Amino acid sequence: MDPANELSSLAFLAPDLEASALIQMLRAETNENTLVSDAIEIACTAHAAQHRDEGVPYIVHPLRVAYSLSTLDTSPTMLAAALLHDVIEDAPRYTRLVYSLHEEVAWLVEVLTEYWDEDYYGKILIAGQDAARVKTADRIDNLRFLHRTEQPKQVRYLRETVRVFPPIVHAAQSVELTNALGSLLTWHSDRIYKKDEELEMPS
Repeated sequence: MDPANELSSLAFLAPDLEASALIQMLRAETNENTLVSDAIEIACTAHAAQHRDEGVPYIVHPLRVAYSLSTLDTSPTMLAAALLHDVIEDAPRYTRLVYSLHEEVAWLVEVLTEYWDEDYYGKILIAGQDAARVKTADRIDNLRFLHRTEQPKQVRYLRETVRVFPPIVHAAQSVELTNALGSLLTWHSDRIYKKDEELEMPS
């Protein structure tokens, strides 16, 4: 099974499509919301020259994260933050556009930006449900395509997820996100590890 597309119980997740199709779906799901549309434009510009480890244009990642959240009755502010969550870290020259878009969106993106400090995940927990949901959806999307990256990264990423994500997914307060993360961890655990070393989300 390829978790990118075949976790049928997780129907809310964005399909593995090209950016243009994801943009069309997201705009339709949000009824052409202006804030979301503006965030799409900024994200597309900021990530235009970047690619993911699995070889696809980087922009498909924030688009998938935002679309998955859009099907869970979330606010335009959260969706805009999901679209822009990697801009400050990976395309800092566009930081000004993030801060000029919307005050609350900019705050969420700032919270979600990794500055490689020890308090990063604690900061997300303090920020509340919106930040936790975006971060959990971000992690889920990365896990869906993790098998397309090199094995050492897979093991490192899975161990970090098990270590730090239980309180974050709890703070997200979403059955769909909790089930998705658990299903992906189980799939990767069965694929990589033997019975004597399992990766399970603590209850």
